[in-house]
Amino acid sequence: MKDKNAGKKRGNLGPKQISLILILILEIMLVFAVLDYFAHALINLSQVPTYYFGDEAIYGTILGFFVYLIIRKNRILPKSIVFSAVMALAIQAAYIILGYSLNFVIAFFVIDFALLLLVSYFGFKIKKM
Repeated sequence: MKDKNAGKKRGNLGPKQISLILILILEIMLVFAVLDYFAHALINLSQVPTYYFGDEAIYGTILGFFVYLIIRKNRILPKSIVFSAVMALAIQAAYIILGYSLNFVIAFFVIDFALLLLVSYFGFKIKKM
């Protein structure tokens, strides 16, 4: 006889859990994209094309989903730090590919990491995920 909770005990994710994770990461990336837009707008020399923020939310959600699956069993603060670092590095890689200067990339690594840390920490804490 199969145990209905056997998958949950081993940490397997069902469709409902996967959907909730995807929605959480999408929410985090949308909030981050809005904050990142304002960060770029505040610093006059850091303009990026407006389509970039939509791409950031879409591709960030996809990458963030897979990052979260790997780190999901950690406590909230370490999970937020790792999530934010990986995502900020990915964003900076995009900036490098787009040809932005090293000073720009370093400055926005710090800004993006801080924004992602703030948003992901509260997102993980509020959703208890």
